[in-house]
Amino acid sequence: MLFTFDPELNTLAELVRDRGAELFVVGGHVRNTLLGLPVSDTDITSRLRPDEMTALCGEAGFKVVPKGIDFGMVEVHIGGKAYEHTTFRADTYSEGGAHRPTRITFSDSPFEDAFRRDFTVNALYASVLTGETVDPTGGLDDIKKRLIRTTTADPEDILRDDGLRIMRLCRFAAELGFDIEENTFAAAKKCAPLLDDISSERVRDELIKILMADAKYGIPAEESVLRGLHLLDETGALDVILPELAAARGVEQSPRFHKYPVLEHIFRTTAMAKPELTLRLGCFLHDVAKPSVLERNGNMHGHDAEGEEMARAILRRLRFSSAEIDRACWLVRRHMFDLDGRAKEPTLKRRFAEWGRERTLALADIREADFRGSIGEYIEVKSAERWRRVLREMEESGAPFSENDLACTGRDIMEWTGLAPGPRIGEIKTALLLHCAARPKDNTPERLKRIARDITGK
Repeated sequence: MLFTFDPELNTLAELVRDRGAELFVVGGHVRNTLLGLPVSDTDITSRLRPDEMTALCGEAGFKVVPKGIDFGMVEVHIGGKAYEHTTFRADTYSEGGAHRPTRITFSDSPFEDAFRRDFTVNALYASVLTGETVDPTGGLDDIKKRLIRTTTADPEDILRDDGLRIMRLCRFAAELGFDIEENTFAAAKKCAPLLDDISSERVRDELIKILMADAKYGIPAEESVLRGLHLLDETGALDVILPELAAARGVEQSPRFHKYPVLEHIFRTTAMAKPELTLRLGCFLHDVAKPSVLERNGNMHGHDAEGEEMARAILRRLRFSSAEIDRACWLVRRHMFDLDGRAKEPTLKRRFAEWGRERTLALADIREADFRGSIGEYIEVKSAERWRRVLREMEESGAPFSENDLACTGRDIMEWTGLAPGPRIGEIKTALLLHCAARPKDNTPERLKRIARDITGK
């Protein structure tokens, strides 16, 4: 096919041509267009060095932001869009898997540049002016075969340069629904220990993309998220980045409640959850403590409490934000709540008021995913539906979900009870909130006054 691009990019390509060079769009834009998938970013490349591209854009009145001059990268802003331009180059890496290139050599042709890139489907070039495709590594054929393969004949040459490429391999296969070429997969298994050299932030970012793979291009979670997690396990990457989860591999559970061993159950629970990051993180780590608790106690009781501690340590190690950690770990700690569905509605209402609407719904979501991940089917989960029904009834009845929803203030409570400012006032407000959650009609100043006085014996 012939590619067409925005007029502004064509203008830049004409200016590049006037300097005796040719401007190409490279990578994901080309790949996704050929696959009929949406394009998010447009990366461009030519033989022009960073200083030449900067000077050219300056003369044309285009804004240029230096992003990685040492690696030949500048960001060009045209027509309200940003394009990352990288000069054709070859990279040299030292031993180990964590390194950025230790030396780069600029080149004048995409045919050398292509072989520094990771996978053939990402090493496709489309000329901006002619629309023709340049394919130095066989990416067009691999797209037809729906195959992920390294750009080099020996896959280890690529994977050794940057261990994160092993996770990227799993991620692209998951997002695109592609298979992994046999030699590339074998090399990934051999090179998996190199992930130990990768920064926590880079591992985190790739893990997020795998956990949310279905949200990228709409491939169902069982074919994207679940597959990506299986690939992390099969390549050995999971043992390196999350040994706590790898310990759950093959750990059997009661067949009365679970069709799968712990790790497979975790993977399926994660894939069956709604595509919301902290929910998926909670699912991914909800049973992380089962192996250690089982080994110590001979059963899995208490894995939720210990799991919260383990999940918090893992997410901190991976440099997730405090808010993401708190939300995910809150779910891990409470995912066993009312497991038998016997909690009375007043108890549920008090808990839901204490937790708030969003957390209550998230807990219903993780309960649903947990049950479905136990049997591998999208069944109706009665406890989750019951919680949602009770929550709806609370909302319809005007039940308070925070102390700000009460028809009184801390000053009111002090006047009613004669108490001085202090922690006791907060305790009374909490008691009033939990009371009104089950009895919303009592949320009036007159009734709250009587209840507050009853609490304090005034």
